[in-house]
Amino acid sequence: MWPKMTYSELSEKCIFLLLILSMLLTKEIKAADFPVYSLLLLLAALGWMAAGMFFNADTQRPSGGRKRPVWLPFWPIRYRTDLLALAAIIYEAAAIVCRLFQDPDKGGIDFSGNAEVLACMMIYFLISSGAKFGQKYFDLILYGGLLLIAFFLYRHVTGAELTEYGNIILKDTGAAASCFMLVCMVGVYRYCVCKDRLRSIFYLAVTAAGYLALFLNRNIISFWLMTAYFLAIPVFLRPTARLVKRDMQMFFLFGFMLSNMSLLTEYTPIFVTDVSYSLEHSVVLDLLLAAGGILFFHYWEKIPEGVDLERLVMRKMRRVYKILLMVSGILFTGIAVSADRWTVFGDKMTEAAWQDFALPLAEAVKQSKSGFYFCFREAGVTAGIFTVVFCTFIICKLWRNYGMDRPMTGILILITDIFMVQLLFFKPAANTLTVYWILMLFAVFNKEEKTRMVSVRIREETLRIQGGIERGEMES
Repeated sequence: MWPKMTYSELSEKCIFLLLILSMLLTKEIKAADFPVYSLLLLLAALGWMAAGMFFNADTQRPSGGRKRPVWLPFWPIRYRTDLLALAAIIYEAAAIVCRLFQDPDKGGIDFSGNAEVLACMMIYFLISSGAKFGQKYFDLILYGGLLLIAFFLYRHVTGAELTEYGNIILKDTGAAASCFMLVCMVGVYRYCVCKDRLRSIFYLAVTAAGYLALFLNRNIISFWLMTAYFLAIPVFLRPTARLVKRDMQMFFLFGFMLSNMSLLTEYTPIFVTDVSYSLEHSVVLDLLLAAGGILFFHYWEKIPEGVDLERLVMRKMRRVYKILLMVSGILFTGIAVSADRWTVFGDKMTEAAWQDFALPLAEAVKQSKSGFYFCFREAGVTAGIFTVVFCTFIICKLWRNYGMDRPMTGILILITDIFMVQLLFFKPAANTLTVYWILMLFAVFNKEEKTRMVSVRIREETLRIQGGIERGEMES
């Protein structure tokens, strides 16, 4: 007999299981030549769907007043993306059957990709049916990410050869960068919104470890994407003074650690592996960091003393961040597309700076292989076109679901946007892809209540009262 449990509690436990599997396992671990992770992922999704259909969870009351369990079939179709997800399930199931009958005696057929697609599409239907997102999912990602980072840093510190599980992280710099960026983005957000002192220290330590792993991985594109993430936080979320302050703390820590990597790798015996950073780059980054700090603190000193930082909304600074984000995006695109074709006229120092900063990024973009390219190459043209169309519909739904008065949805949308940009340059690992997939689905279907605000003009500031209570926000 099933224990009494709501569907929300059931969904929470299933999502916990999916995140634990995704953060602790990889496709390289096999049993009978089949990836264990792909099999467990499919079984977990099937178990969740079966439990959702037959488990006496959240109940509805028909006109007669009797309770009945909620069923979670694929019908009725509620969104256009439901049709695409259902088509993907039918296509993958047909592909498995066709391959079995075409080569019945041929051994070693890899069905892991089909199993992962089936699992992801079932997860889509389950999350879109009303699963709720909680901050605890972010914490679970950090715990699992900390373990992966420990494996990665262990080899660089000791030089010892790890087991197959530990070396998997080092095989592809793009996949490793995607994993470390996920940990860093979640850690930065949790630090920005956390009000508990001890937990803030934990988030700071985990994020700093993620920075270090990201720098040792030396994927230049990931450095630019993390910079865009820092600039985008006050744009996607309500830019309270406290949020901006903590975001800048993590940004300056990011820049400080990056600017001192040359000292750690070249002048200290901490890391025994061959990782090199230019001392000239470190000096230039220190100068940029100092100039940015001077400008930021010059603006920060204008805040009146005694003002509650959680109530002060810095809308002018948000406009500045939006401009910086646009400029950095244009600069990144220009360098990535045609930096090796440009000619810089000036003194030798200017030309050397261009050679050291612009050309490495252009070279990294040229050597990277898009996740969409892998989809077309490995799954075929049909699957590739389907992926592009599905991502287009998802982007449209993200745009409609965004609202500054829904902070949880806003950060999920921001992480999803960074993930979409990642797919243009490298392919995430299968387990990391599942975590991003879950976060993306919550960004699309998360039903977060809007924060009701009442604005009162007081001189040149605006007092905003949430939900009619006395605590409010002032606009700067």
